[in-house]
Amino acid sequence: MADDERRGDASGGEAAAGSRSLIVGLRVFLLIAAAAAVVVAVGIAARGRAGDSTVRYACPMHADVRSATPGECPICRMSLERVGFVPGKQRYVESAGTIDLHAIDNVKKHNIIDFVRRHALLPVLRDLRGPAWVDDDGSLWAIFYNDQIAALASDEEATFTPGDATGGTLAVRRTADAPVVVDRSTSRVHFRAEKRAARPAVVGQTGWLEAAPRPRTVVAVAASAVLQSPDGPYVLAWTGHDYTFVKRPIEIGETFYKQGMAVVLSGLVPNDRVIARATFFVDADRRLDGNDGEIGLGAPPQ
Repeated sequence: MADDERRGDASGGEAAAGSRSLIVGLRVFLLIAAAAAVVVAVGIAARGRAGDSTVRYACPMHADVRSATPGECPICRMSLERVGFVPGKQRYVESAGTIDLHAIDNVKKHNIIDFVRRHALLPVLRDLRGPAWVDDDGSLWAIFYNDQIAALASDEEATFTPGDATGGTLAVRRTADAPVVVDRSTSRVHFRAEKRAARPAVVGQTGWLEAAPRPRTVVAVAASAVLQSPDGPYVLAWTGHDYTFVKRPIEIGETFYKQGMAVVLSGLVPNDRVIARATFFVDADRRLDGNDGEIGLGAPPQ
């Protein structure tokens, strides 16, 4: 019995010693792996710093387009601008002759910039229809958006439908009189009843005047880009250099809120870039600074 106990103790001791050796071996292996990982990380960081310290070029509108030599952006054809890296600050910053890639990346991420585009209006948006009334002399006046008026012929034929839907429609034709301005987006247009009309117009009657719809291509901008002031609507438009924007007055026509676009009659051309997201807050910051001129986005903290 005593011999069996001694043999059991000996075998147990040998197993414990083996387990301790295995644990020690695993610990040594993990330490070696960790040291190797540190060496690799230091090497990668060193190579990254060496690469960032070289002069590079980038597109001010497309931050992903970067080059070691001057050239132009293959997307928008803008000239690449020089960028520089400030050691110890893991980001690109503005300085003489450089641009702020960090700011551009941030603005691109939040998608606050939009382009002015040409839009071919869908069939449901082509209506030439406006509120109208019969004047004291029996002629009619109708209010249209200025871009709609541009699509009307000088002797446009149309129909007047009374609001109470009594008596049917009345055939009318546009006169040679010039439109009368109502506000910055609309004007009233003069019409007279056709001689062939089955009934005379009723003085004081109101309703809708409608011309035949037709395809139209308009210059449009995101409705969210348009800001209002006592002097009229305006946008924050890109100046064409660095990442600065300027208040630019515009003239607008019809606004399609459901489609999120406003027709632009003047002040912008296709491919102009404007701030279209968080516009109010960017403009409020500009006005709080007392700045009526350019505003720069993403300037480094002073």
